Amino acid sequence: MQSYKLYTLLACIIGIFSSAIAQTSKSYGVMLQRDGNTTPIKLTWNSDNFTSAYIVYRKQPNTVQWGTPIATLAATDTTYTDNVVSGTWEYRVQRNLTNGKFGNGYILTNATTEPLHNKGRLLLCVDNNYVLPLQSEIAVLISDLVGDGYTVDTIHVNRGEVVPNVKQRIMNWYYHNKNQSIKPQTLYLLGRIPVPYSGAIAPDGHIPDHKGAWPADVYYGVDNDEKFTDAWNNIDSATGTRNDNIPGDGKFDADLIYPDSVLFEIGRVDLTKMTTFGKSDTLLVKQYLTKAHNFKNNVFVPNRKAIIDDNFGVMSGEAFAASGWRSFAAALGKQSVDTGDFITSVKSNSYLMSFGCGAGSYTSATGIGNTSNFKSDSINTVFSMMFGSYFGDWDSDNNFLRAPLCSEPMSLVSVWSGRPHWNLHHMALGYTIGSSTQITQNNVDGQLLNPKQQAGYVTNAFPTYIHIALMGDPSLRLFYQPKVEALTATSTNADTTQCKITWVKQTNATAYHVYRANSEFSLGNLIAITTDTFITTTNFMQGVNYFSVRAKYIEESASGMFEQLALASKVEFAGGVKAVGVQQIENNKIDVTVYPNPAKNAITLAGDFNQAAINIYTIAGQLVHKTDAVKPMQSLAIELPGGVYFIEVITAAGTGYRKLVVE
Repeated sequence: MQSYKLYTLLACIIGIFSSAIAQTSKSYGVMLQRDGNTTPIKLTWNSDNFTSAYIVYRKQPNTVQWGTPIATLAATDTTYTDNVVSGTWEYRVQRNLTNGKFGNGYILTNATTEPLHNKGRLLLCVDNNYVLPLQSEIAVLISDLVGDGYTVDTIHVNRGEVVPNVKQRIMNWYYHNKNQSIKPQTLYLLGRIPVPYSGAIAPDGHIPDHKGAWPADVYYGVDNDEKFTDAWNNIDSATGTRNDNIPGDGKFDADLIYPDSVLFEIGRVDLTKMTTFGKSDTLLVKQYLTKAHNFKNNVFVPNRKAIIDDNFGVMSGEAFAASGWRSFAAALGKQSVDTGDFITSVKSNSYLMSFGCGAGSYTSATGIGNTSNFKSDSINTVFSMMFGSYFGDWDSDNNFLRAPLCSEPMSLVSVWSGRPHWNLHHMALGYTIGSSTQITQNNVDGQLLNPKQQAGYVTNAFPTYIHIALMGDPSLRLFYQPKVEALTATSTNADTTQCKITWVKQTNATAYHVYRANSEFSLGNLIAITTDTFITTTNFMQGVNYFSVRAKYIEESASGMFEQLALASKVEFAGGVKAVGVQQIENNKIDVTVYPNPAKNAITLAGDFNQAAINIYTIAGQLVHKTDAVKPMQSLAIELPGGVYFIEVITAAGTGYRKLVVE
């Protein structure tokens, strides 16, 4: 495929050939799903007229080899029952085709369920251009991430910062936290974080006009920099200069990351250079963050359906659309996967998932549409996989792969799937699109010698190449449920050492998980699981506490039933200090005076007492100073920032309060 015309011609020839024999890309994507939710586990899949046999494999999800088959079935079989009664298992069903090629389907399913509580540590790299204008939207994003179980760290990055410096900051974060109880898991690149380029590659087959360095976000997640040299690639055959790669130009030599692997889940929301949409990149990112918040909080809930628009067909067995057939069936069920024109379908109906492929340019895919369509038409699909020439090189003007992220009302994810295939079946059991990204980037499919890591999913071509990238929020998952409402935390005693937390019952919620944290950037520790709509607890620290409650639901996908937690609702509570209000201070009867007031660095107590103990609290209830055995007229040094405080004075006559202003 040397040119756009040849690519189109081949597509037409193969399309005619495929029609003649009635074989389609669907044969290459076994539509595997679970039948029911009881044990033993029963698998089912679609029949196919070009099948000679089925081979069934099973492995544990944390292993990398499929091992020997557990069953060989006849061409007419479409079910298999595995007599396992506990645990989580991953299955692969291989379809042996009569033409000597193979189709594959995958499913992650379970006999027992448990929700994913802790999503690990997430580093949010924020384009410095957005820190002020998108302050509120970024705060909401962080709140949603924390509410979904992430511990969030943030760095600000200038657009002109050199790529290795950005990488060093990311790796400093990784090494600082890798041995902590909450480990680095996810990297979210928000905005124009400097783009690494690497390789002399042409995964879309266009040589020489598109061979050279492609965007390589994987660089930020690979620990070993030795392969990312800038010394020997010397290529400038591509149209324009963006893909040129010559020694010393800041673009790396590596074509692929093997035998290394990506350490964490990486996603990018970069909407610069998308001028077709008539908005600044700041406004486009603001729009995207609002869409993502609405999806995570059930403001819009798309139909649990998928659409496939395949304009390539079998393509000598590459069958790009097999990515959609196999992933969508495992998530939504084969009965929920439609075929049709991409733009027409998503304009008139909403789809959770979609796949479209066709002969491409930087701004279009034949049979799918162009970048302008994503501006002018309603795009009612959330997770998109697409494939075609050129636009997989996503850092181009008005790029077709990034266009869905600029659209309205709900598109949030776009990936270039076909070379290699992406496999999203883990998402059917609650995992994130970032997890699927990392698996795809590290998947070598046995095509490389002595693989360091072998996930064993069919890739087609270009396994572990540097171009594999996620356009979108890496924390996104397929399914969200309503979070709790009307969350309150109130003291049940005078000294606020006991707290009652209440909320409104959520329809279909099976239980509620309650957490306590010292920081607003983490959920903290799980302190209770209850089916009631309240708890009473003394499990908190003196000062400001952050209580969060997550509703738990039983979620059902085509891969089985599993427990899933909604995003958390959060409330602050000041613990360990008596509730002090204006009325209490004014009605205070103990005869103690505090002066000077306002004070600077010292105060004196005067009154009819022999000695007193004092505690000074912030207005949020945090104890910041404590002194026992204070004598009348004794000067007490205080080192407090300027602000308003409350002094608790304890004498033999009783306890009282005074308001203190520090200048």
